[in-house]
Amino acid sequence: MLTPKQERAAVRIFEKGAFKFGAFKLKLHEKNPSAPLSPFFIHLRNKDNPTKPGPLVEEDYLMIAECSLETISESGFVFDAIAAIPRAADPIVDAIEKLQYYDSSLCQGDFRIIRLEKRDNDDGFRKIVPLPGFEYKKGERVLLVDDLVTKAETKIEAIKAIESQGAIVVGIVVLIDRQQGGKDELAAAGYTLLASMTVSDLFDFYRQKGLVSWQKYQEAIGYIAVN
Repeated sequence: MLTPKQERAAVRIFEKGAFKFGAFKLKLHEKNPSAPLSPFFIHLRNKDNPTKPGPLVEEDYLMIAECSLETISESGFVFDAIAAIPRAADPIVDAIEKLQYYDSSLCQGDFRIIRLEKRDNDDGFRKIVPLPGFEYKKGERVLLVDDLVTKAETKIEAIKAIESQGAIVVGIVVLIDRQQGGKDELAAAGYTLLASMTVSDLFDFYRQKGLVSWQKYQEAIGYIAVN
């Protein structure tokens, strides 16, 4: 069951084409090209994203940030800073910072923003690393924020980047859990991930609203059951 804020965000990302049903290749296909195509696609990027421009604008991220803050406020996480997993979550955290500035009751209190960056590796893949020249603080408690979770690899990269500077990652909050193992992988590594919504929540909501056919709904449910 989605909250009113989550329902508004769910409608918005569908209307903007940030959530689609069909047959799609994902990031995981770069290393596993024989994996089944996904019957749904989530693309929560903005038009200014340097590698994968998307359909979202600032107003959309404010709605996403409201959902993230709702999840954070109910999480019990205690933190001094919030870090975006680059680059997808950068506009989400920017929106969180803006909302918190106007209403500090939306979160637990003051926090600062930790910056990370993605850098090209010799193998051609991008890796998350500490931002050069940024002032990290030893022992600082950091909450990671991202748009979604599929597998844990990217989240672990970000965690290692932060903890390599002496800070402590207290948890991860995402808008959408694709329910493909990432949350469990992070738990096995000792980290808690909370999602505002799961794809199952979204499938059910879109089906109730008549936004997806019964066939596509069944395909999506079947896909996450075995992947």
